[in-house]
Amino acid sequence: MEFRQLEYFCTISELENFTRTAEALHVSQPSVTKAIKSLEAELGVMLINRSQKHVSLTEQGKVFLVHAQRIMQDAAFAKKDMLRYRSDRQDIIHFGMPPMVEGYLFPDLFTKFREHVPDVTLDVQEFNDSDEVRQRADAGELDFGIVLGSDEEELDNSMRILQDRMVLCLPPQHPLAKKDAISFQELRDEKFILQQPNTYQYRQIMDHCGEYGYVPDIVLCTSQLKTIKQLVANGSGISMLPNFVTRMEKIFVRKPLAPSVGVSVSLFWGGNKNLSRADARFMKFMREYTETQEFKQHFRQH
Repeated sequence: MEFRQLEYFCTISELENFTRTAEALHVSQPSVTKAIKSLEAELGVMLINRSQKHVSLTEQGKVFLVHAQRIMQDAAFAKKDMLRYRSDRQDIIHFGMPPMVEGYLFPDLFTKFREHVPDVTLDVQEFNDSDEVRQRADAGELDFGIVLGSDEEELDNSMRILQDRMVLCLPPQHPLAKKDAISFQELRDEKFILQQPNTYQYRQIMDHCGEYGYVPDIVLCTSQLKTIKQLVANGSGISMLPNFVTRMEKIFVRKPLAPSVGVSVSLFWGGNKNLSRADARFMKFMREYTETQEFKQHFRQH
């Protein structure tokens, strides 16, 4: 079995025509026909139904397509991964993060990294939540990502960079705004404005409300933190966000929760990752940067 045969087979399954397949791959039609017949002979099954004007896959062909596509994807990833080790290529780190991090922790991190490691480029993407960042890193699509979790959670392939606590965000005139600390029992009749499901914030609120025997009344779920903050300030509901996201806000009231709800921010990488030279330099930077007094004062003061 040759990689070229798999490429021809995957393309013809999409285009459903030998001529168009040959044109798309810049080869002759007889070359495509010969490669597919050779593949069928090796496997001992018919992959292509040629009885119609537009070719289609047989049942055996549909099953084999799943394997062929997986091999093609793995080969593409292997080629992309090996680019990191080429001496003629600038080092690039593919980095992912959830919305909670994008506008708060990342700008300072990016600025400092560029100052200390100017010859390595960060290719940055934002994802819906920490779960997606972990999945992309485990799949090898990301070199590193920042994820949120509980204080007790110990992740493999991770380095904790920040421990913080969640705070309750209330409209300025809310009756609970005068209290020193607030329990989830007191929030039973409140309207909640949350991030999307699967986020750390959403899960924590659902779990803590469930401990007191109720389901929170959620009026809106959004990935836009600015929207959450403004709606709280407008009196449309309450929310719960990390201290590092809210500590500079004056448009709403921030109150501690009782009992306290912690949040851990960690650098995460895939379990099968082999560290390149650029990866090692990035991890060294993160370890040293998060231990500086500047970082601790900026992000760890409550």
